[in-house]
This record gives sequence, C-alpha cells and structure tokens, in this order.
Amino acid sequence: MKTMGSSDQFEEQFGSEIREGLFLVKHNMGKGGKAGRDSKFYLTGTRYLAWIDCGNDELCNDPGGLRLRYKPGIFSNFHDFDGPGIYRVQFRTNKTRPTDHLIVKIKGKADDPRLSSILEEYRKPVIVTNELGTFQLDRDYNEYHGTVVYLGKEIPVSLEVREATTDAEMQFERLRQICADQGSFDAKIRKYIAEDETLWDWLDDEGTEHDGFEQKLEGPSLVIDENGETAAWFDGGEPFGYHSIVVSIDKDDTCTGIDLVG
Repeated sequence: MKTMGSSDQFEEQFGSEIREGLFLVKHNMGKGGKAGRDSKFYLTGTRYLAWIDCGNDELCNDPGGLRLRYKPGIFSNFHDFDGPGIYRVQFRTNKTRPTDHLIVKIKGKADDPRLSSILEEYRKPVIVTNELGTFQLDRDYNEYHGTVVYLGKEIPVSLEVREATTDAEMQFERLRQICADQGSFDAKIRKYIAEDETLWDWLDDEGTEHDGFEQKLEGPSLVIDENGETAAWFDGGEPFGYHSIVVSIDKDDTCTGIDLVG
C-alpha cells in the first residue's frame, strides 16, 4: 500500500512526520465511505485500545482511532486488520488530537507481551447481575446489554460506557430510577409523542387517527448513555414507514427531543 499525497484539508490535519508503532486494534476497518461529497477518496478506520511507540518503546494506554484514506479501484484491496489483534503500523498523528492517527502503511501482525496482556483482559467476559437482571458488556460497542421488566413485559436495555472501561454504576442507578417509576415515565414519554406535530403529518399522510396512536406503539427499548441521559426507542410501524420513533430524555425525566430513525 502506498502513501497518498495530497494538499487537501483532510491531509493537512496530520503532521508530516511518519512514525511507527504497535497497535492493539479492536476490529477490522470495514467498507468505509466517501471522504466528502466531491472527494475522490474514501475513508475507513478502526479503534485501538493501546499502542507502543517503536521509537522509544513507550506504552500508551489511551484508546484512540486509526484512519485510512484510499481511492476505490486502486487501493480497495488494502491490507486490513483482523482484530482484535496487534499490528505494526506506520502512521502520521493528528496535529490537534494526539490519539487520532492516519495510516501510512500496515506492515503486518506483531506481538508484544504488554499489549498481549491487555488483549487477554479485553477478551474476558464482563457480566453484571443485580436486582434488575443480568447484563453483559459488548466491548466492541462499549455497551452493556440486558433486559428489564417494564410494565409487565421484558424490554431490551443498553447501557453505554466510556471506551476501555467497565464501570456503569451511574447508568444502573438511572435505570433503577426509571424502573421504580416506570408508569409515570412511560406516560410522560407517550404524551410527548402524542403532541408532536411532525408525527401528526405522517399520520395525516396515512389517513390514521391522531387520538390514541401513541398507546399502540410497540416498545420502548432503552439506551442510557454515560451521562445518564436516556433514549427511548419505539417501533413506529406502518403509519411511520416502519421507522423507529426515538425520544430523548434528560436526567430529570424531561423529554428534550424526538426523531424518526431508520
């Protein structure tokens, strides 16, 4: 794989010095997408958990990102990662974000006992069981997944955590608050949905009555982020083009926004 020189704004984000490191990457880079509407280049990338600077043999435990820019048809078959794993990479570093690196060349798989130890810990399952249920950490997406009983039904719950951490005590406490007052919580969200005029336009287009439509929505599934804010996902069904209706709720149970997703 060759270095692709360019003087565009994307290229200028990164310093000119080419360095080499051993990176513990999380997964492969995937298909990627266009670097900009008028750009001839595509961007793809992955996240890393830790890395070692080959210049000074220093271990850095801060997670970050590795990005690759390429031209389809020429560099489409670039050497990809098969993560999680350790790779020797030549790179350039973002001038303002030191954990963001632009790949110059992937030199292949590597090994180091320090990174291998981190990888071994990363592969261990993390499971939390409490009075709410059992939740398992998906490290690739930095989320605990599980279910809770909500108004007599089991619903899926995701608790987002900070990258490279396993602590979700604040997120669990927020979930406890929601479950303890779930009747009021659900009624408040459905009232907010029922009063959204944008959703009325969808109902009008489908010839569907406004009154009581919010009570027929399937859900919710809950996503609680690392700040304790919540997203409640409802299945909009046929009247909403099978999109999901997503309501954002702050830590004080105030609904702050609504979106159609999917």
